[in-house]
Amino acid sequence: MNIGAIIKLNRIKQNLTQEELAEGIISISYLSKIENGKIEPNDEVIKLLCLRLGIEINRQIDDETKALCHEWFRLLLSCTDVERLKEKYKEVNELVNTIQDLELQILLKIHLIRYYLKIGDQDLALSHISQIKGFSTTFNNIQKYYWYKFNGNYFYIKEEYNEALRFYTLSEDLVINLELSDEEIADLDYSLALTYSKLRITTLSLRAASKALEIYRQIYNFSRCAECHLILGISYRRIHNHEAAIKNYKLAMELAERTNNKEIIHLAHLNLGYLYYAEGDTKQTIEHLDMIVNEEDSVLSDRLLALTAIVEELYKNRDFLEAKKRIREGLSWIDSTNKQQNLLFYYEIYTYLYLIDSEDEKFEDMMVNEFIPYLEEQKDYARLTNYATLLANHFEELHKYKNATKYYKLVNFSYKQIMQI
Repeated sequence: MNIGAIIKLNRIKQNLTQEELAEGIISISYLSKIENGKIEPNDEVIKLLCLRLGIEINRQIDDETKALCHEWFRLLLSCTDVERLKEKYKEVNELVNTIQDLELQILLKIHLIRYYLKIGDQDLALSHISQIKGFSTTFNNIQKYYWYKFNGNYFYIKEEYNEALRFYTLSEDLVINLELSDEEIADLDYSLALTYSKLRITTLSLRAASKALEIYRQIYNFSRCAECHLILGISYRRIHNHEAAIKNYKLAMELAERTNNKEIIHLAHLNLGYLYYAEGDTKQTIEHLDMIVNEEDSVLSDRLLALTAIVEELYKNRDFLEAKKRIREGLSWIDSTNKQQNLLFYYEIYTYLYLIDSEDEKFEDMMVNEFIPYLEEQKDYARLTNYATLLANHFEELHKYKNATKYYKLVNFSYKQIMQI
């Protein structure tokens, strides 16, 4: 039990300096050693410090309270019902703010990171991370495990995948020394699989997704099984094993239909569309992507993602009439209220509109001054490779070889970034 971490947390929370807390009780240097876990103070010192902080120390915790805390931990692991999570948080909130079992108290504080992420409040999550970072060096192994993992969750949500992977890997290194539930281990493997997939580290994504799937099958978690099959399908597509990819996409769809998970069904159709696009099967590509485009209940970003893929396929096959029909449909979904969050799709749609209408000046201006810089800023190297190639080819066809060379170099750079991730 590290009471020093609890004392430091409450001191910071109350905006007290070490000098203000220590005055008349102990020296500042002694308090510093307590807070950094270098000294275990006697009960009298603990009592006086806690009295000044207005907190109560109880080194024991009854079974009922402990069970409530761990029930909340399990809900944070598996529940997606935000209202249910909020209700349960109300029950444990008093425990978060009252010192009881010290190890559990720290675990409660760390799990708040995941709670804030689950309810969609990234700012509160970051604020809480900053608040407890100062005494994270005092954590024991189980506390470190969750600290690393929830930091990984935060950076994954922020789409900072390299940083997410760094934290997930730190968590993974601790697993062998801890007694964790199978579901907890599966959740970490699943998180790793997602992150590896985002970074296009395909071999490791396959391994992590397979490990997670094995556990989820045993505990009959059909939704997560479906998600694992999706990751496997994407990974197999990337290594050109299309037969295995199709098999996994269809398994994902079957499991999602069993649990009425429309999001997974849409993602399966989307990825099947990409696969058939890679195979050059235009009919199958559009058929699967239209399952999302025509579903008004789909998230707008998913519909736009599917529609831009259809536009690209139609442009590639020089079906400009149908492509422009689809372009008009996509642009009707984007207005001043949602343009910023759908800027990627806005640029993609106008890319093909300008190419079809042979509006070279508008095409070049948007690509050079807006779209390519946007992709560079986002570090979206996969799309950057694609659209820089498109621009380079355009300049080459116009015999603007100097410009073409510049963007071919950007293509090579972007491709290297994908390979090095």
